[in-house]
Amino acid sequence: MDVELLNWVKDGKYRIKTLELLNSQPLLSSELANKLDINRASMSRILRGLKEKGLVSPISNNTRTVTYVLTKKGKELLKIVSGNKNGRKDFN
Repeated sequence: MDVELLNWVKDGKYRIKTLELLNSQPLLSSELANKLDINRASMSRILRGLKEKGLVSPISNNTRTVTYVLTKKGKELLKIVSGNKNGRKDFN
């Protein structure tokens, strides 16, 4: 796992929390914003960054409604972050 990416995720106040929420279920941007108690514009910026880094993926069914899911890369990074919270160092 890229250490720069790991540091980027840790640097944002809501990035890890967003990944954790998406790890349990796919959610709309508005649902994420409500759960994190932040405004929708901020949530959109967070999701845009996570999407650009390949950590989340938007899913749309030809409507304006977009559901976000965690990618394989996002799941791997979340495992590393969770492991580090427990004192393990399992990234290279």
